[in-house]
Amino acid sequence: MNSAPAEQSIGRAQRGITAIFANSKGGVGKSTLALMMSLGLATRHPNAQVELIDLDSQATSSDSLRRFANRRFSVKNDDHLFLASGSPNNGNIINHIDSEPIGGNAQRYIVFDSPAGNEPSRSSFLCHCNIIFIPTSVSDADIFATRKYLTSLQQLFQRQRQAYENRQPVVIILPNLVDSRAEFNDIRHALADVQAFIGNPLYYSPLFRKAFREQDDDGNIKALLRDYDGYIKWLTKTFIECEQLNTNPQQLFQL
Repeated sequence: MNSAPAEQSIGRAQRGITAIFANSKGGVGKSTLALMMSLGLATRHPNAQVELIDLDSQATSSDSLRRFANRRFSVKNDDHLFLASGSPNNGNIINHIDSEPIGGNAQRYIVFDSPAGNEPSRSSFLCHCNIIFIPTSVSDADIFATRKYLTSLQQLFQRQRQAYENRQPVVIILPNLVDSRAEFNDIRHALADVQAFIGNPLYYSPLFRKAFREQDDDGNIKALLRDYDGYIKWLTKTFIECEQLNTNPQQLFQL
């Protein structure tokens, strides 16, 4: 993998590294993966500043994770990040991404959880993210929605390429709710021609049903982090080292 230019890497490091879990389809696992990423970063990198920004008006992620917030891990669901229509306020989101970190020289990681129905055509802030994770299952409805979302995303990149100096975020498809290796291969074949990377599959577990349930001892969260330690390690490492993925491939490429 080619490394990014040094000056580009320095600039992005100063403002932090930003990821978003996005797909116009609901129920594909965006919030669960944002939870795993956020808590994975917060527990594995104790000196970093981690922000989870919930762009969903239902506030599923932020309501569930706010109890874990502390001086290093912040959880946001702010009205000023939305327009009256419920669409993202691109200007305010971009300003937040580009703002100076509160923690001084601490590495800053920003994780966005986006709502269902949010289209790239209304989300120019996506071009300011370093990496876009697109979860999908093997179902026909999810594959169709994912292809449509990827097409719209490429159209956004084309429209905005001059404003952002031809820089595009890394796009990684995350096979989710997968029951077998055969289903993972089905997703790969169905999306073989898209201009994106495809990551490791996340195999389904009943633990996901309880991921956002508040428990006195947080046993559900502890079990999720323990049982999926390997996947979370891969997910957070991919995010932190995303600069090594310099450009998106011309067709689907397995990480």
